[in-house]
Amino acid sequence: MKIIDVQSVTKQYQKDFYALRDLSFSVEEGDFVSIVGPFGCGKSTLLEIMAGIRENYSGIIKIRGQSPEYARLNRKIGYVFQRKTLLPWRNVIQNIMLPQEIAGLKDEKKAYDLLEMTGLKNIVKKMPHELSEGMQQLISVVRSLMLDPDIFLLDEPFSSIDEINRAKMHVHLLKIHKQTNKTFILVTHSLSEAVFLSNKIIVLTSRPGKVKKIVDINLSNHGEDIVFSKEFLNYVKIVKAELVNNE
Repeated sequence: MKIIDVQSVTKQYQKDFYALRDLSFSVEEGDFVSIVGPFGCGKSTLLEIMAGIRENYSGIIKIRGQSPEYARLNRKIGYVFQRKTLLPWRNVIQNIMLPQEIAGLKDEKKAYDLLEMTGLKNIVKKMPHELSEGMQQLISVVRSLMLDPDIFLLDEPFSSIDEINRAKMHVHLLKIHKQTNKTFILVTHSLSEAVFLSNKIIVLTSRPGKVKKIVDINLSNHGEDIVFSKEFLNYVKIVKAELVNNE
C-alpha cells in the first residue's frame, strides 16, 4: 500500500536557484528507501519538506493522503538529524522519554520495551558522554519510536561514524525496521550503506534534484559479510554508475 506520494515537487529559493525541480516518486508502506545523489542536489531539503518543517514549495506530497504538515502535527513522522540531539544532562532512558513528556504522556514501560527490542537495555542509565557517537544516534532512532510514528526520516545519522561502528549500527537499524515494520527513508552519501539497508534506492540528479533512477535492491541476506559478496558489490556498482553518469 502506498504511504507516501510525491508528485512534481519543486523548491525554488531565488529566481534562478532551484534545489528540486519536478521531482516525483512513491513509497510503499514498510519500505526502507535510501535517497542518494550528488552534493547539493536537494536531498536534505526534500527530507525537510516531507517532514513538514520546510514550506513554500510547489507540487504535491501526500502522506496517507494528507499533507506533511498534517502528518507532523499528528505525530505520524519521526525525524533523526545528522547532528547529535541527545540532551547531555539526561541519561538514556530520560532522553528516550522526552518526546512523551513534551506530548504530556508517560509510558516508561514502552521505553524499556523498545530498548530491550533493540538489545540496548543494559545502557539505560548511561549518560550520552559515556556512549559512542554511533550509539548516541541509535538512541535517537529509538527515541523517535516513542510516539509510534508511521514514517521515519533519517538525515545521514551515521555519516561521522567510522566504518566498523557504522556497520554495527546498520545491523541494529535493520532489526528496528524488521520488528516495527515501519517505513524508513534515509538520506546518505554512502552507497554501501544505502545498498545494505534498503529495498529501494532513489538516485537524484545534480541540482536541481529530480529522480534519475529508482534501483530495487534484493539481497539474499543481511549478514555483515554480505558487503564483500559479488551480489552486494554489483548493486553498489549499478548505483554508482547512475551517479557518475548524472545529469
